[in-house]
Amino acid sequence: MDILKQIEKYLDGSMSSDEKKHFKQAVIEDKKLADELFLHQEINEAILDDDIVNFRRIVKNIEEQPVVKKHFNNSLISAIKIPLAASVLILIVMSLFKIVEYQNPSKLYTNFYEPYITDISTRSIVQSKNKIQLSYSLYQQGDYEASFEILKNYISNNFDDQAAHFYLGLNALELNQFDLAIDVFSLIEQEKHSPFELHARWYLALTYLKAGNVKNARLFLQRLSEEENIYSVRAKKIIRKLKVNA
Repeated sequence: MDILKQIEKYLDGSMSSDEKKHFKQAVIEDKKLADELFLHQEINEAILDDDIVNFRRIVKNIEEQPVVKKHFNNSLISAIKIPLAASVLILIVMSLFKIVEYQNPSKLYTNFYEPYITDISTRSIVQSKNKIQLSYSLYQQGDYEASFEILKNYISNNFDDQAAHFYLGLNALELNQFDLAIDVFSLIEQEKHSPFELHARWYLALTYLKAGNVKNARLFLQRLSEEENIYSVRAKKIIRKLKVNA
């Protein structure tokens, strides 16, 4: 399967779990693929705005079309204009309905989610260094279950290791263990001096989004959008798209 088809399948959410795992690993290892994926995500995000602009252009063009009066009297022209205007209105309403349908939380999650990437060799681990680094490596390779099990056992004896907790939350999100991911990210997000505070807030918002809890997702996205950080632009884009949802 060529790159474009893989990207389209990933963004459509039609990949199997194994295909998605391999694709995410490929994105981590291949900068060209990562750049191409980012470009398509940006294009997808712009589609809604383009649709609105196009509708305005279409309506304006219709309004500016000269009316041929040679064989029609004024009353007949008026009679034609009414259903024409109604048709344009129906077209706009139907298209806006498609936009609402497109902007569901699951789709937004797929478009905006990316695995956390870090240089694990620069992380200082207090104990069991090799084993814990293995768990981080397994996460980046897409082996979330194996990484999760190592971290769960490690944390039982190293509860204060925030890096381990953060990665446990990342794996829980990938494994759809939303309650655990929310608990872990919430604790880290409240630690003002934690190096993972900002990242935990972003992935907490995404966890709520994936779980379909739009209210809480918007709450944390709003916090991210109110200050300059690496997630603020993406948070603003998601908020704008969530406004049409219930």
